[in-house]
Amino acid sequence: MTRPQTEVAGASTPVALIFFCGLLGGVAVNVFVPVPVWPSIWIRVLGLAPLAIGIGLFAWAREAFKRHQTPLMPRSPSSVLVQDGPFAISRNPIYLAFCIMYLGLALVFNSAYVLVMLIVAVALFDRIQVPREERYLLAKFGEDFTAYKAKVRRWL
Repeated sequence: MTRPQTEVAGASTPVALIFFCGLLGGVAVNVFVPVPVWPSIWIRVLGLAPLAIGIGLFAWAREAFKRHQTPLMPRSPSSVLVQDGPFAISRNPIYLAFCIMYLGLALVFNSAYVLVMLIVAVALFDRIQVPREERYLLAKFGEDFTAYKAKVRRWL
């Protein structure tokens, strides 16, 4: 049974799947018509840094959700407005973590196509998913969310 839109933030597709499909599409095109980000092997090594940072940020955000005993997935009702940990820096640290990991993978694969798909994924999230979640949080937490939104930026 699906919950009404007012009870959950709602995501038509799992968040990670959107990033994964963009990554997979970019890598697939790169296999047939490679366009490197930079013509050096070192770009691949450099990509490991954002990949590690993104994984760390995701783990930190996940731990904050766990500590507050509220669901991680936007398809489940939020029980608490998490405002500490990475959520004190960004209202969307999980999406930010996915973007940073994605950037790292674009460099590891040395693919300009993957970078283009990252831009598409970020635009989709910023214009479609994030506003949907913010409407839900405003309806659920009211003034607490308004105050949080005033002091913490959407991305960084």
